[in-house]
Amino acid sequence: MVLSQPSTASSSPKNYKYYSQLGMIFVGLLLTANIIGEKPLLLGPIILPAGLLLFPITYLLGDSLTEVYGFSESRRVIWMGMLCNLFMAFMCRLAIHLPAVETWDHSEAYARVLGSSSRLMAISVLTYFIGEFINAYIVAKLKIRLQGRLFWVRALCGSWIGEGIETGLFIPLAFYGTLPNHQLFKLAAFYYLFKVLYVLCAMPFANKLVKILKEKEKLDLYDKGTNFNPFIIS
Repeated sequence: MVLSQPSTASSSPKNYKYYSQLGMIFVGLLLTANIIGEKPLLLGPIILPAGLLLFPITYLLGDSLTEVYGFSESRRVIWMGMLCNLFMAFMCRLAIHLPAVETWDHSEAYARVLGSSSRLMAISVLTYFIGEFINAYIVAKLKIRLQGRLFWVRALCGSWIGEGIETGLFIPLAFYGTLPNHQLFKLAAFYYLFKVLYVLCAMPFANKLVKILKEKEKLDLYDKGTNFNPFIIS
């Protein structure tokens, strides 16, 4: 039997079975998407950055965390992902500037790849932070409004809106000055359309994951009384 109970920001930590594992997967996906993200992939007639193969999954996983464990626990994971992202970007820059052994002749390629990747990581921190929190907020609020029904609709709304805002911010910040404005708009529109279709196709798997988690955890939190301030992480 699935339990339903309100969640508040001051709730004490619970002995969840799968929360930590899901959090680690979330952070792992985010970091991997950012480090591989720059390479353009040619998939038939379509050119996509490699990071787009993974990044939309973070939104669906964030939806699942919010749906099962509540906004407060999802907020912890979002913050952890952001801090790990910043740390990796910093370490990439540090490794580039530290002197290498003279016999190692890959310094230029190393700096070119990691330097560009770390710049995109730093930009993605802001856009990720905004998009993921908007996504979690929408899922949590609509859950109360719809009394827990139609998770797949709520998750699609949260993911599409969050990813739309994230894409609209990331593309201009990452590529402004390198492409004309009309090409930036086309690029953002194409990437967003890809994310929309990606999330739509993957939604049955997220829906199944949520059902399994609720059954295994015997948990179904509603964020009644939760403080939705994204800067509260206690």
